[in-house]
Amino acid sequence: MADDPRAEVPAPVVGARVPDRLPESLPLPATSAQVAQFVALRAAACVGADYASLALLNGAGTSLRLFHDASLQREIADRYTDVALETGYPISAAVRERRVVLLPDVEAYRAQFPDIVEDTIAAGIQATASLPLYRSDGSVLGGIGFGWTDATTFHPKLEGALRAVAVLCVETVERAERYDADHELVVTMQRRLLGELPSLSGIETSARYLPATTNLAVGGDWYEGLLLGRTRMALAVGDVTGHGIAAAADMALIRGMVSALIHSGVAMRDVFHELSAVLSQRTGLLLATAALVVADIDRDTVTFATAGHPPPLLRLPDGEIRRLDSAHSPIIGIPGTRRVADTAPFPEGATLVMYTDGLVERRDRPVEDGIDLAIAHLHGLGGDVTGDALVEALIGELVDDVAEDDIALLVVQHTGEPAGAAGT
Repeated sequence: MADDPRAEVPAPVVGARVPDRLPESLPLPATSAQVAQFVALRAAACVGADYASLALLNGAGTSLRLFHDASLQREIADRYTDVALETGYPISAAVRERRVVLLPDVEAYRAQFPDIVEDTIAAGIQATASLPLYRSDGSVLGGIGFGWTDATTFHPKLEGALRAVAVLCVETVERAERYDADHELVVTMQRRLLGELPSLSGIETSARYLPATTNLAVGGDWYEGLLLGRTRMALAVGDVTGHGIAAAADMALIRGMVSALIHSGVAMRDVFHELSAVLSQRTGLLLATAALVVADIDRDTVTFATAGHPPPLLRLPDGEIRRLDSAHSPIIGIPGTRRVADTAPFPEGATLVMYTDGLVERRDRPVEDGIDLAIAHLHGLGGDVTGDALVEALIGELVDDVAEDDIALLVVQHTGEPAGAAGT
């Protein structure tokens, strides 16, 4: 075993006492504290106990943060939230001395841990078991405690069950921590790859990348901007199939190829066709969706094309909303993608909204319903709303607190005046 018992513990999301109701499954990624809360509410039933708590050792190795089963009275639980490792409590001793502490009745409590016996009796507990929790590298993660309302005999079968549950708790915490670390790595990589949008007089852009919050469904959504002279700007949003680091890498490839094709002068109608032709020659299937527009402030137009992607939404100065869905081709990566593009007016005061399906689609809401909600929100806009405010409003209206999938959102406004710095 390692000599250093320290383990980093994030601050808990809520109080140390577990709420009366928790979700049936943990959100992912989950922190150590979230796992501790989840486990504390359920661990007692695994060994036939009436109460359970889980303690996480702080980074300095000097104190324990306890998460209590909801059955413990709040006034008692509140006294045992942050506990110094040197205190004379069973779970502190189990972690400090790296041993299993079994107390079969109140008399054993009174003899070995007199400082806590009164609260133990007040809680209705007659017997407890406290076990240290070891990480896979041998360092101490914390401890787990169980309580019974009657005196208990700790026979070998029960002790074996206690140790098995302790091992399972550690595996669950470490798995969540690895998941969280992978999630953060992909999100950081994704943000670094996206960078900033260019600026052009007469055009203001606001963009947001919002990673999924419930799982590892991150890494495939992107946006891009490219100047085409002094009066035109190409803008794109897209979504690569798959998730994680591989999807982030594929995203960078697709994004770079789109930019290269546009920069080299390939006509809008041919971009997705050429991209699919190249991708179809690769080993392994790489599929993506995208929406591409070229805003021309000299001609007051946008030329657009989509491939397997939700349509951009155009709000004209008079409040009319148009779905730019008249130049749609199949998903990118399928050979023979159609050559198609169309043009729409983009006068001064117009606003264009481009997005990935994570904004409008949820498990309980089809894509089309989400698009209708976005259109309804655009209908209610005032003429002076900023791009940043619109980004925030759309996310607030359509996403709530949980993003089930990656989201890339891009707002383009024809101001007719010199633009400020582009949003990121």
